[in-house]
Amino acid sequence: MNDEQRYKQGLEVRTEVLGEKHVNRSLENLNDFNQDFQNFISRFAWGEVWSRPGLPRHTRSLVTIAVLLALGREDELRMHLRACFNNGVTKDELKELILHCSLYAGLPASNAAMHMAEEVFKDLGIAPEKVNKD
Repeated sequence: MNDEQRYKQGLEVRTEVLGEKHVNRSLENLNDFNQDFQNFISRFAWGEVWSRPGLPRHTRSLVTIAVLLALGREDELRMHLRACFNNGVTKDELKELILHCSLYAGLPASNAAMHMAEEVFKDLGIAPEKVNKD
């Protein structure tokens, strides 16, 4: 596969995972400073790594969220929390992932991710249900 084909494949995968709105916004904001970087992201991250057959996208989403949580990369984490539903990740899986990460990435990082996930849920209209305090 040549670079142009890899870019095209990457753009397709990137759009399927992150959504057309996000990708279109990135493309609309291309300029002579960021164009090479955006091309690299589409070719390498999405056209090469996310396109590999070794892991399903569902698993890739969970791994990506765990790593971003551990590294404290909030902007990317928010983006992937929003996008993971395109790959079949459920709210319950996210809850368990964040809880599990608290053991290895720390409570503050997981607490921040939990709040961020709740904000994303609210934005997507899938806010968690209230529970009784009893």
